[in-house]
Amino acid sequence: MAKNTNTPTTDTSASGTSHAATPDHAAEIAELTDKWKRALADAENARKRADAARMDGREHGVALAVEALAPAYDDICMAIEAARASPDADTPQGSAQLEGLNRTKAAFETGLRALGVRQIAPKNTPFDPVLHEALQMEESDKTEPGQVLLLHRHGFAIGQRLIRPAHVTVSARPGTPPKE
Repeated sequence: MAKNTNTPTTDTSASGTSHAATPDHAAEIAELTDKWKRALADAENARKRADAARMDGREHGVALAVEALAPAYDDICMAIEAARASPDADTPQGSAQLEGLNRTKAAFETGLRALGVRQIAPKNTPFDPVLHEALQMEESDKTEPGQVLLLHRHGFAIGQRLIRPAHVTVSARPGTPPKE
């Protein structure tokens, strides 16, 4: 069979595409590149939202655990104060009891720090209604009005989340009538 050499041929580049089709391909490549970049940004945003939700869930779980265990911490603090005030505090048995209570309290505080929980113990600081709950006001000419005089109960927070406020007594100017 004889080969037909009269068939028309088109000029193509090394990639096998026609020079006339290049502008269409450039627009398609630009469109696909834009879609790819948007998909990449969406995936990154979804990852960030998932990380934030995971951290929020972790903080919520830690907050629930601290709320449940905080009364035990309060009891340890009260037991330490009672042991210090006890007439047996200077005896070997009283000292051993106090040491055991202090170690228990220290272990509890170490666990809180490991979880990222910070204690709110605001003695001799300005009253902050976001972090503190005033149980009473006490007239004092020794401190500025609005200072925390006495800490009744520690507060706890994790990140920006308040787990429980600190219970405090706040100073007031002598002769100031209580606010109602």
